[in-house]
Amino acid sequence: MGVILKVVVKDKFYLTLHPRPAYVIGSGSYEGRMNLMAASWVMPVSEEPPRVCLALDKESYTWELIRETEEFTVNVLSEEYTDKIYYVGSRSGRDVDKVKSSGFKMVKGKVVSAPIVEDSIAVLECKLYKTIDCGDTVLVIGDVIRCEVDVKKYNPKYGWNLREVSIPLHLWGRSFTYPCRIKIVKT
Repeated sequence: MGVILKVVVKDKFYLTLHPRPAYVIGSGSYEGRMNLMAASWVMPVSEEPPRVCLALDKESYTWELIRETEEFTVNVLSEEYTDKIYYVGSRSGRDVDKVKSSGFKMVKGKVVSAPIVEDSIAVLECKLYKTIDCGDTVLVIGDVIRCEVDVKKYNPKYGWNLREVSIPLHLWGRSFTYPCRIKIVKT
């Protein structure tokens, strides 16, 4: 048996928690200023009431727009959109209109005015519930007031059909991976 070397990691410790699904956050108002941002620091935090949490940089344009409108969308996209996901995650909406330049087709939310990426395979429409200051980031907790999914790719009982859809998982920087194996454990 060989020697296992271990090292203490403090800088970029969060990479030990990757890969994580890469989502696109829609913020602002469909009728006014709007923005798209890629985010992998997204998670459900409550089933009842249904809530989701995002960790956002306090300096981000997305956070500025969410503070103004108190709503946002979480858009789940398939592997074919990885380049566009990276694009909206690697530029600031203050410097470039990512909605126009990304090539994503946008629609207005059905219950919020925040933008939705039309080709999403799932969309969570959220109203701001609470925020928590976490240093350089803010946790944005939203009430999920509508969730729509592509029924060809998602089963409400079992979740995503990963034989039908591949959701990009962000490793770091320009690196992504995709689910390739499914293991169902025995009970």
